[in-house]
Amino acid sequence: MPHSRPWSLLTDAEYALLAPHLPLTSPGRPIAEPRARLDAIFQAVTSTLPWRQTRSAHARTDTVHRTFRRWAHAGVWSRLLKLAARKRAPKTLRRLIDWLSACHRRTYRILGLPVLTLARRLNLPQALPGPSWMLPDPNLSEMVHRAVKWLLTRPLTAAARPYLRTCIRLLRTAEGRRRIHPSLIPA
Repeated sequence: MPHSRPWSLLTDAEYALLAPHLPLTSPGRPIAEPRARLDAIFQAVTSTLPWRQTRSAHARTDTVHRTFRRWAHAGVWSRLLKLAARKRAPKTLRRLIDWLSACHRRTYRILGLPVLTLARRLNLPQALPGPSWMLPDPNLSEMVHRAVKWLLTRPLTAAARPYLRTCIRLLRTAEGRRRIHPSLIPA
């Protein structure tokens, strides 16, 4: 998925908006240069390369990736995506939505289904790690489970069987595809 803005270093205004939301300590010690780490993270996630192949002048790759994971567990990327997706978000922050979506996409392997749910709730398909119709849909799954529960509280009749078959098909759809072809996965 092409980014509307290619990677460049953060401006002072952009960093000033993001800095209050960043944990400035790593377990046991402060982060030496949080702005440089954030720049390195954005550089890595906006490229099509895996983490191990990204290079940054600001920090070592493993350090940058470890910081990214820690911030993902701390909810930084989800929180920033929510802030940028607001209708009244500052224009400076809205310019970063592609980069924040790329960070959010990469947290899927770390955080799982909540990442999908948030991206769908914010109506940001670019924050999903693949085509929405191929990914699990927890909302659809819950709705179908409620319908099945309701159907099973009544006597099972011949008329209810087609509804149950449809529910089974919908549950298969809601679980998503096991594999998504790499060409369909956003960069």
